[in-house]
Amino acid sequence: MKGVHHTMVTMFGLLNFLFFSILPAMAGDLDLLISFKNSLANPSLLSDWNHAKGVCNFPGVACKEGYVSSLIIRDLPLGADFVSVSAHILSLPNLESLSLHSINLTGSITVPAKCTVQLKKLDLSSNDLRGSVSDAASLAASYPSVQSLNLSNNSIGQAFDHSYPFIPNLKMLDLSYNKIATNKDLQWLFSKLELLQHLDLSNNNIPGDIPILPLLSMRRLELLDLSFNNFNGSLPKSISKLTSLELLNLSANMLSGQIPHSLCTQGVSSLKWLYLLDNFLTGYIPESLSNCTKLVSLDLSLNLLSGSIPDSLGSLSNLKYLMMWQNNLNGEIPRKLSSLRSLRNLVLDYNNLTATIPDGLVNCTSLNWISLASNRLTGSIPIWIGKLEKLVILILRNNSFTGLIPPELGDCKGLVYLQLSSNQLNGSIPTALAKQSGKIVVDLVVDGWPVVTLAYSSNTQCYHKIILVEFNGIRYEDLMHMPSTRYCNFSRIYRYSTGNLHRNNELTMIYLDLSYNQLTGNIPTEISTMRSLQVLNLEHNQLSGPLPHEMGGLTHLFVLYLSNNMLDGMIPSSFSGLSLSVIDLSNNRLSGPIPEWGSLATFPESAFENNSGLCGFPMPPCNGGSTSKGDVRQQHVSSQVWWIALGLLFSFFLIIGFVIGLLVK
Repeated sequence: MKGVHHTMVTMFGLLNFLFFSILPAMAGDLDLLISFKNSLANPSLLSDWNHAKGVCNFPGVACKEGYVSSLIIRDLPLGADFVSVSAHILSLPNLESLSLHSINLTGSITVPAKCTVQLKKLDLSSNDLRGSVSDAASLAASYPSVQSLNLSNNSIGQAFDHSYPFIPNLKMLDLSYNKIATNKDLQWLFSKLELLQHLDLSNNNIPGDIPILPLLSMRRLELLDLSFNNFNGSLPKSISKLTSLELLNLSANMLSGQIPHSLCTQGVSSLKWLYLLDNFLTGYIPESLSNCTKLVSLDLSLNLLSGSIPDSLGSLSNLKYLMMWQNNLNGEIPRKLSSLRSLRNLVLDYNNLTATIPDGLVNCTSLNWISLASNRLTGSIPIWIGKLEKLVILILRNNSFTGLIPPELGDCKGLVYLQLSSNQLNGSIPTALAKQSGKIVVDLVVDGWPVVTLAYSSNTQCYHKIILVEFNGIRYEDLMHMPSTRYCNFSRIYRYSTGNLHRNNELTMIYLDLSYNQLTGNIPTEISTMRSLQVLNLEHNQLSGPLPHEMGGLTHLFVLYLSNNMLDGMIPSSFSGLSLSVIDLSNNRLSGPIPEWGSLATFPESAFENNSGLCGFPMPPCNGGSTSKGDVRQQHVSSQVWWIALGLLFSFFLIIGFVIGLLVK
């Protein structure tokens, strides 16, 4: 009995402890959160926060041992002031993690009077907080346990007027997308962040040289993102001393000079991702980049680099992404790149590369994207490309390729974007290009990658209508550095990202451009089996024969260029079912009435001019008849309505599904 009595006393003591210790603490947490709610202009936005529920049942709240340990509120227009967050939420004594992302949080950053001792992670991103970098540092320093501070996408950047505190445990600092506009801020800050591993200052307005001496104090730094700023001068040689660095992003700045040979130290470098694109770097690409043996992604695009692509890059066995478009590179594509069995993206457009495409690239069976446009490549298009079952994008535009279009391209089970325009290809269009129709690989994985399409306005100096370029780390305004934009005015620009392709068995090629070649013969009726086709460009060839009636079944087609060929016969009545946004049938030998229904009646005369005998609106009436002014006016109004509707449809398709099935941000 004594044992039972002792147990009961112990249980009573435990319950007593819970009642007098934990429950008041929970009540304190409850009061703080209710007080925060009541401080809002519209408390009903947090209607589920009420006394009837236990605080641990509030949406966004997580508890540990009865205390509030985590709070997440995202994408809710609370319109809170930082003073209220500081007084109530940041006073929760056991809070370890707080995320208030995109809640319309305003006010200046201040140090709370009462700090949460346990706080390790603080995310106040995508709001309208103001203050200096020093204020942000003081906020972090007021929480001795904080390891991660995210203040990205705010309005931080006012001038500071006091020194920075030491921040003992901070490992991640994100101040990207703010208004920092002075280099002096960084020199002070970096000296106080000895344990930092992740630093993101991208998308600010920071000028001057990269402050390498304060940076070297952060020897544990693994990620450094200074992209989209105004840094100038040369790339510091001593940056190689940051031996723990895995990601270095200096893209979209104003850096000049050469890439240091010492950037990668043999046997020491940890670099996996190196982004130096969209700068003014000159000189040769150093052979020593091969010392970055762990390199996964290398992007040197949109610079002024010259010389050849080093053979030594073929030794980077982990390399998946090699982008060097828009430079002054010459010579051949290195044959040793065939050793890169993991290579997925090979983007070398707008250079002066010569000779043929190396046959050894057939060994790179993981290739998703080959883009070699606007070089001086010669020879025939290799038939072995048909063995690359994961290939999604193939762009060989504006080179000097000759011979036939390989029918083997139809064996590419993932090919949805094919651009072979502005070459010297001859022969007929292979019917085998449609062989993969309905047989596209299901759930083919394509790594998410920012891309942009440029739709060009009419210009006699422009051969291309729409081009696709890789757009990772490039300023919008710096697109004007591209040669294609120096002579051609683009009327539209669309940005999106490639992603996982969740396909059904009906998906086919989406984009097919064979224009400006010397192709002959008929348009194959098999094109009509490409049910997913959205853009078809066959203009400026020597194609003859009638327009296939079956093409009227291409219900997703909205861009059709067939001008400057020798096509004859009538426009099939089935074309009335096409929901076209753009069409050009001019400069052919077509005759007969233009179908009256559907989108064909919405286009201007220029889309049909210089044919043998086309008639009907917008061309002259058929059989010498006349059209009343009322009919013309009604047709004109209808045309305007169609143009507006189809223009919206055009934008929608380009953004959502222009290149690859399902495109996700």
